[in-house]
Amino acid sequence: MFLIYALIVLLTALFVARIFYYSLFVEANVPTVVRANRIPAMRGTIYDASGRVISSDILVYQAWLDFEFLRRNANDKEVETVFQAIEENFSIPKDQLYDYLHSGRYYLLLGSKPTLEELNELVIPSMRKYVSNEMAIQRLSYREYGLGRIIGSLDGGGDPVSGIEKTYDEHLRGKADGVIRRTITGSERIEPVNGDDIYLSIDMRYQMILHEEIQKATQRNDADGALAILLESSTGKIVAYAGSYDWDLGLLGVFEPGSSIKPLIYALALETGSVEVDYEFYCEGRIQPVPGLDIVMRDVEGQRHDDISFSQALVESCNVATVQIGQAILDNLGRNAMRAELEKLGLGRITGVDLPGETEGLFAQVNHWSLISPYQFVIGQGVGVNIFQMSRALNVFASGGRLFVPSFVNALGYGTDIRPVAPAVESVLFSEHVVETLIPILEDVVNYGTGTRARVDGIRIAGKTGTAQKAAVGGYSDTDYYALFWGFFPVEDPKYSLMIMVDTPKAGEYYGGTVAGPIFRDIVRRMYQVDEQKSISQGLYFWKVPDMYGYSMRDVFEIADLYEISDILIHGTGFVVDQDPAPGEPVGDRLEVWLSSEMID
Repeated sequence: MFLIYALIVLLTALFVARIFYYSLFVEANVPTVVRANRIPAMRGTIYDASGRVISSDILVYQAWLDFEFLRRNANDKEVETVFQAIEENFSIPKDQLYDYLHSGRYYLLLGSKPTLEELNELVIPSMRKYVSNEMAIQRLSYREYGLGRIIGSLDGGGDPVSGIEKTYDEHLRGKADGVIRRTITGSERIEPVNGDDIYLSIDMRYQMILHEEIQKATQRNDADGALAILLESSTGKIVAYAGSYDWDLGLLGVFEPGSSIKPLIYALALETGSVEVDYEFYCEGRIQPVPGLDIVMRDVEGQRHDDISFSQALVESCNVATVQIGQAILDNLGRNAMRAELEKLGLGRITGVDLPGETEGLFAQVNHWSLISPYQFVIGQGVGVNIFQMSRALNVFASGGRLFVPSFVNALGYGTDIRPVAPAVESVLFSEHVVETLIPILEDVVNYGTGTRARVDGIRIAGKTGTAQKAAVGGYSDTDYYALFWGFFPVEDPKYSLMIMVDTPKAGEYYGGTVAGPIFRDIVRRMYQVDEQKSISQGLYFWKVPDMYGYSMRDVFEIADLYEISDILIHGTGFVVDQDPAPGEPVGDRLEVWLSSEMID
């Protein structure tokens, strides 16, 4: 009886003490944390120009097996039961689990799901004592059509290694984690501070067109590779950028521009007063620029133009006349000033494009010039450029002479605090008068000159071809070439500037006008939908279901609305990995899609 009485007194005392200390905590406003769960801050989302999500974080729930707790607290039978359940629910072999157990491993990630409810279906009661569920962040990116190279990637620790992810990491990275604290007085939730969102200038419709046309052109021309870049003429923003190489040659490599550099040389000659637009030249198909030096420069296949005007020399891409123009610039400026003017065009220095790793190209200092160097430069030999350097320099004819710093980003910010990223004008290369003098000549290149294969009916295009021999041991190759074409359109109100480079075409043709020109034409046709075939830029044919792989849930609803499909069934979260009806099948009244957070690159 005494023991029962003593027990009652003890319990009563404990209860009173708990109430007393509880009141003290409440009065002192001390929460006394029982448990805290981190809410990880998310990286900002990356959108394309139309607001489509192309890279974003999602919150996932992960199941972690605690081997150390299992070793200390489970007997052999319990271990076998837990491992059997893990093998059945997470497809991890028991033998592998036993190896981890005996090797001294502390933790193992069993799997992840987009919702806690889905994860708890796998973490059954027999294993819950040894498995903890944690919140984590997973980065999902739409990497098709060459977007992966632009967006970049993160390493296993979530740190950026390339692309926009690396350049804008300071903005994208989550600022502060949140937390959920459970206390004896209740619970407290502090929301995380996520990173800024990035709004790219990339237009997915045009990105898809450039990517597809470059892939086809590489195969059709049996080429080593090809590049294409589309700029918004009035801002220098990059609307699309694609290549068919396994690495980013457009950013990290160089090529010789060949005759595509000539519009810049002709404009420089006028701007510096080295020649006048009414000058006449004489071309006998070859020229020896340096008397006494046994080096002869020729026109294509020794073509002879005889008397040729300034304008016609550019229209027909006459090397001999261009060398004479180069001589006039050199005589007028001297070597040092000539190099300085060429450097202003962007030769030998990075553009500042917002992707990491850009090469500055190849452009020798004056003390490394040979006697023939100035004459090589003006026809695009002896100098190496990347496609950002060349496209932004030529874009000055579509932008009133302004040289932009090319950029992939239109805006950044979070929520309602979105801040536009204004176009960056580095300099004004040429006067309005010089630009207006060159534009009709460049339009004649497409209408009557070397660029007729780039012509598109109904659209006024100004441009320039380029064919550059590839450097080889001891000089230049007789068989390997870069084929180039650059142009802007429409001439009366420039919207876009597009450059094409094809590396070593081996299917027969190798001239810029006959290889790169048709690629330019095909891209512009698809952009403007002036071809007889339906525009693939939209990717939609209203009698068949499109391929929606990689689309977000929002994209699915937009397509369903466009096709007037009312019966939509969606499984999971993330991005589309399967669909019914299959791509290409007739459109019906019902659409079923399966989404997953584990996209395949």
